[in-house]
Formats: sequence, structure tokens, C-alpha cells
Amino acid sequence: MPAVSFYLKKEILDAVRARASSRNIPVSRIISRAVEAYLRTDEMLGARKRIMERIRQAIVPADWDALHQERTAADADRD
Repeated sequence: MPAVSFYLKKEILDAVRARASSRNIPVSRIISRAVEAYLRTDEMLGARKRIMERIRQAIVPADWDALHQERTAADADRD
């Protein structure tokens, strides 16, 4: 795995070091996991946008009223 250099604020680096020490894991693992989580979140956001766009394309605008009435009726049945 290639090495990468970057800068962190002292407070953040101290917190990461403390967490690494308390969990007995390397600092680099915490940073790698944080970057991976960030990338997954970004990918999920893009996927959600693509799905919503497909849903919008699949529903004809004239059907919105019928869909709204159906959902309202379904909500009324839950009471």
C-alpha cells in the first residue's frame, strides 16, 4: 500500500492517536476507514440521486394526483 502524507489539525491528530491507542490499532487504519466511509457516503448519495431520477422518469406527471390519492387513502386506513 502506498504511503500518503497529509496535514491534520493538532486536535484532530491527537484525538485519532488517542482512539488508536485505546483500541490498540494503528493510526493509519483509523484514517483509512474514515476515508473509505466518506467515499461510500459520496457513492451512496450519487446512487440515491440516480434512483430518484429514474423514479421521476417512470411516473407520468398526470399520475401524481392518482398516486397522491392512493397514498392518502392508505394513510387514512392506518388510523
